[in-house]
Amino acid sequence: MIEKFNIHISDDEIKKLHQKITLTRWPDEINDEYWSYGTGMSFLKDLSYEWLNSFDWRAHEDEINKIGSYKFKSNSGLKIHFLHSKSDKEGAVPLIMTHGWPGSIQEFLKIIPIIHRKSKIPIDIICPSMPGFGFSDKPTEKGMNSEKIAKIQHELMCALNYDKYIVQGGDWGATVSKWMAELYPNNCIGIHLNLVIAFPPDNQDPMQGVTENELKLLENFNKYKTQGYGYYEIQRTKPQTIGYSLNDSPVGLAAWIAEKYYGWFDEKTNKLVVTNDEVLSIISLYWFTESAPSSARLYKENGEFGFSFNKVSQPMAGAIFKKDIMIPPKIWAEKIYNVVQWNEYDGGHFAAMEKPEVLAEDIVNFISKLIK
Repeated sequence: MIEKFNIHISDDEIKKLHQKITLTRWPDEINDEYWSYGTGMSFLKDLSYEWLNSFDWRAHEDEINKIGSYKFKSNSGLKIHFLHSKSDKEGAVPLIMTHGWPGSIQEFLKIIPIIHRKSKIPIDIICPSMPGFGFSDKPTEKGMNSEKIAKIQHELMCALNYDKYIVQGGDWGATVSKWMAELYPNNCIGIHLNLVIAFPPDNQDPMQGVTENELKLLENFNKYKTQGYGYYEIQRTKPQTIGYSLNDSPVGLAAWIAEKYYGWFDEKTNKLVVTNDEVLSIISLYWFTESAPSSARLYKENGEFGFSFNKVSQPMAGAIFKKDIMIPPKIWAEKIYNVVQWNEYDGGHFAAMEKPEVLAEDIVNFISKLIK
């Protein structure tokens, strides 16, 4: 069953958020200008002031509703919130785009109209909120991992009468997209990723065929593991423990999420990779839906990878952004994917928000290769 879903957070809930922000008990701090100990307090105080005094949730709420906001009841019993932006032309190609953490459907608000504008081929765009994220229902039992999410999203596509579709994703959305391609080869006709997960082959020299540039990009993963991986281990092992704090303190939630949008891999940059307003919109969504604990559980459910290393046959495109957290050499990816497009760009992990024009162009070019 699919139904229209109009988002409207009550004035009372917004007022309560403001009250909670004003009651923040600030800690002491030992830090530096590059946040080596975590989110900088001066930044966080400024962000909290903006959240309290000038941020307009209603504008973001309206933007989501205008794109097309719906809910789908899956066979699991969970209701899944999704955006559905349809082309005004007949015979549109369905493209399902899956977010990650700490992202949300809001990752795609900028890129949706750009894809429509750039593509000569009509495209219908579907952006689900994964279970436990945003306005989707929260799983009440263990085991809701990327594979099960892929099955629910395929179910959604069938309910929308899309027999053939293209998948797209980054972060956890890349794992869900890979599972959809693997589980439904007769339905998924292509896979586009802006985070490509691939590891060295076991039965040969892993550096054979790897270029000098790719060796440099491999260092991103080492930096991520040593400088930005703490949250992953916490959410993979004890998500409930951190969940109490994230669900009760809006400023604590803001610190936890905003840090992920900080420029990890450019040591000369001391700012977020997207605007404060965009980050506050995502933090607000997590706050109002109380989805920080439930979304963090995806790390526990997925374990180390949430990923299958089985090879898929559908054409695959990798949009490689040079400051992403994981950038495998193309030759490693070819062990898993049928790579037909592989392009490298400036930018980082949140490509749909950081570089929407670039990512949209890459997606459109890929679709044009598939649909002739």
